[in-house]
Amino acid sequence: MKRSRYLAIPAAALLLLQACDDDVSGIGSSLSQGEVTITVDSLEHNLRGRSVYQEQFDSRSTTNLLGRISANNYGTLKCSFVGQLMPATSLGINDSIMATQVDSLQMVVSVARGNLTGDSLAPQRLKLFALTKQLPSDISNKFDPTGYYDASKPLGEATYTLTSLSKNDSSFYKDKYINIHVKLPDEDARRLFLAYKDNSAIFQWPQTFAQKFPGIYVEQSFGRGCIANISMVNFQLYYHYSSTKEEIIDDEVVYTPVAHRDSTSLFRITPEVTGANCISYEPSEMLHRMAAEGKSIVTSPGGYVTRITFPAKEIIDDYNRHDNSLGIVSNLTFALPVNKIENEYGIGLPPTLLMVKTSEMDEFFRENKIPDDKTSFWGSYDSSRGRYNFTSMRDYIISLMENGKEITDDDVDFTLVPVNLVTESETNSYTGVVTTYVTRCAPYMLSPAMALLDTEHAVIVFTYSTQTMK
Repeated sequence: MKRSRYLAIPAAALLLLQACDDDVSGIGSSLSQGEVTITVDSLEHNLRGRSVYQEQFDSRSTTNLLGRISANNYGTLKCSFVGQLMPATSLGINDSIMATQVDSLQMVVSVARGNLTGDSLAPQRLKLFALTKQLPSDISNKFDPTGYYDASKPLGEATYTLTSLSKNDSSFYKDKYINIHVKLPDEDARRLFLAYKDNSAIFQWPQTFAQKFPGIYVEQSFGRGCIANISMVNFQLYYHYSSTKEEIIDDEVVYTPVAHRDSTSLFRITPEVTGANCISYEPSEMLHRMAAEGKSIVTSPGGYVTRITFPAKEIIDDYNRHDNSLGIVSNLTFALPVNKIENEYGIGLPPTLLMVKTSEMDEFFRENKIPDDKTSFWGSYDSSRGRYNFTSMRDYIISLMENGKEITDDDVDFTLVPVNLVTESETNSYTGVVTTYVTRCAPYMLSPAMALLDTEHAVIVFTYSTQTMK
């Protein structure tokens, strides 16, 4: 344990600045006699961390994972996904376009350049299936799509790699995404076109559209060695039309027909509709062994989380050993050292950890909550110091102090989970101070990740001030 206390300031000394000025009133100075002490307790504490294997978890996300990898020290991961579709409310093309001018309907899967784990040159193949019945509302990573689609009737399939090396120089630097195009049957393209023309009401609401078309299932049918983080799944209708170009040649007006090709988006997978990643993850024997040996590890997507016992009782007992009737709690922060686990694919650390009361963890994700700094907190990874920093736990410790009841195991039992945060920032126009707000918190599924947490050497800093009256 390391502790530092400093900055004891006699309150009367603050009046010395006024002694040489006869015009300064001394009224109230007698009430300020005393000493203000600012105490900073820096504690190195063993949080008694223990790894817990989670076989099932909430796998809803703003992105989708697709592919397979087997990595030493990490394990085996297989990802596919299902989802309802958000339809466009209107066709978005000129009424003069006819069904005969429809060329194709394609599912366009977009992967941001570099958003992958593994070998970008590894050949892959995906299959697209139409769902035949409604998805359940309580879907999770363990969802088995068997029985929800006809495996003998894929809507389309495509072979791909996730490299941009085949592009020319201009497109290589310009394009931010690698797009995988999956062509659907031509009759489906024309059928959907006519449905928009004849009965657009079914496309006005996702629930109405889902009754006609429950959704899609996308699986990787061939290849391994690469996991793609898919940013967007979009169904694009391609069509053609012609126009007439007027030119003057040799003082004569010449009309030349010009062919045009265009497209419009019909459906997308969005966070507003039901969908989830179907994830099968088997951690490596090394990770299982580390957990059995009592080491604290976290993995994603899914796998291991770490439970800790936060020393709130010790912190409050130490605070109460002093005369703190006039005490003010300034802050409570928590830093957790972390180490990377070596592996062949360069699988790194999750960027953010959620620290949530274990008894509330399932409810937290089920109800799409965000950290409230009372029973749930988030810590970002500090690469310069190799640790996660939880910087705002003041409300938590104050609520326990003011409760007046005996601290229970539930009060101090927390679980650490890799998460992905969506944030918004607001800048004060007067002070220039930037405030960051968390708008979404979900289990981390942007890429595989794992970490070895040093819960035996966590650093907790408790800052408070006290005043002794004379």
